[in-house]
Amino acid sequence: MVQQDSRRKKDLGAYYTHKALSDLICAWAIQTPRSTVLEPSFGGCGFLRSARDRLTSFDANVSLSQLYGCDIDPQAFSHLSTVFEQLVDLDRFHEGDFLDQSFPSSWPSAFDTVVGNPPYLPYRKLQVARREAVINQLQNSGLELDRRASLWAYFVALGVLYTAKSGRNAWVLPSSFLYANYSTSLRLFLSANFERCCAFELKERQFLLEGTEEKSIVLLCENKATPKDTHQTHDIPLVQCDGVKDVELAIQEWAQRKTIHSAYCGTSVYDSLSKGPKEVIRQLEREACLFSLGDFLSIRIGLVTGNNRFFLLGDEERKTANLAVDELDRVLPRFHFATGLSFEPSDHEGLLKGGGKGFLVSVQDEDRVSEAMSKYLSQYASSDIEACSTFKKRSIWSYTNDASVPDAFFPVMQHHGPRLVLNDSGMNCTNSVHRAYFNGKLSKTEQKLLSLSLLSTFSQVSAEVCGRSYGSGALKHEPREAEKIHVLMPHLHQNTVSSAFCRVDRLLRDGNLAEARQFVDQLILGALNIDDVHTSAALLESGLSQLKTHRHR
Repeated sequence: MVQQDSRRKKDLGAYYTHKALSDLICAWAIQTPRSTVLEPSFGGCGFLRSARDRLTSFDANVSLSQLYGCDIDPQAFSHLSTVFEQLVDLDRFHEGDFLDQSFPSSWPSAFDTVVGNPPYLPYRKLQVARREAVINQLQNSGLELDRRASLWAYFVALGVLYTAKSGRNAWVLPSSFLYANYSTSLRLFLSANFERCCAFELKERQFLLEGTEEKSIVLLCENKATPKDTHQTHDIPLVQCDGVKDVELAIQEWAQRKTIHSAYCGTSVYDSLSKGPKEVIRQLEREACLFSLGDFLSIRIGLVTGNNRFFLLGDEERKTANLAVDELDRVLPRFHFATGLSFEPSDHEGLLKGGGKGFLVSVQDEDRVSEAMSKYLSQYASSDIEACSTFKKRSIWSYTNDASVPDAFFPVMQHHGPRLVLNDSGMNCTNSVHRAYFNGKLSKTEQKLLSLSLLSTFSQVSAEVCGRSYGSGALKHEPREAEKIHVLMPHLHQNTVSSAFCRVDRLLRDGNLAEARQFVDQLILGALNIDDVHTSAALLESGLSQLKTHRHR
């Protein structure tokens, strides 16, 4: 039952806010006992409870008729009478999707306060027609919202439209508010519609029990006004806090119009660097040999099987199922099996011997397989095949390998920073690894130099800036984020590159990452017109250390 409830919440994108945080937010957002309040996705009623408490703190006998809510989950309505300790007028609480905006005619056209924790669902789960209608509506209001925006972004944007003049918005949002490409236009839209906005990042993870390790962002927007030109607005200031108590103090200082921020939402990682590393970075970014990874390659996700437990096998599992090696495809199942700068057939043999699941079941024609394979596939129930959305995207449910073998591998997530591993094995990989495809006719020497350059401290700093902190402080890159990473590609003789590649490959395989990066720094920076390579490398190393500390905070 607990697992079913957890799955239902995940399907709805529901992560309920802790009382201390919702109390704090409502205390700021609701300014008078007459304030009308809208919670567009009230779920467990945490924000409605905090809003009630805030209103009754003004006057114990205050009417609660100015509280309104919306939710798509029928079970959310079972909490209402318990929270308010009385029968509730359901005309003020609408069962339906906020994006539909099919509210009762008795509702106000705008509210003094819009507050809440919107659902976190990816754009792929949004109904296309509904999404397009809202995008057009927002476009008419001056916001060009990317179609890949997650559901929470639509809630925040629509919340602006339902806020009365001089009103306030307050939200608990995922950390993608800071870094997602689609968040940039949303933040400018907010800044253009409110006199002041501020975001507060919580180091303390708020939704660990709900199964997500993302940091939370508290967003406060004050005094809804006539929209300004978004080209004249600035990004939203960001204050980094340890926990709810720190947020409370920070909000008090912000309310007193004290300057308490040292960063902005879109550049918060870079803003955490000290002056010295920033100066070196600016100097290197003026070099003629500066490029982005995307100038040389495109990155795509790896193979999505729909059920890795079934389709990925280790050697012992293969033998147990009596499947022949030549019936299976060899794949790189996880990035940590690629320990050097290249991945070779011998590396794959090593991962199999170490118990890795390096065999992929991929069957294009079930009528032309061995009896053992037919028996193995038959274990998958027809009802489960029909229910799997991933299988529906394939013409043949069991045909998992798209035969698009990458030129190189790039990690989805890493604790020690990304590497570009050249694929000398001719194998594919699962979606726990990104696939890299070189553009044009990049020579083997240029491929090796690119792989080396990504290891430089300069590029590792850029990777920290382009990526995001994700669960337990890991650094994660989506494909487009990875392509933005800066690399330096000075002219070096092919023998120099080849020799360096072999040496660094050995160092990495022996676990000497720091030594490998130092060697690459001397190689890359030494080929540039830099007065003091040692000092520049030391400052970059300091900057990388600062960013890793920031990532793990």
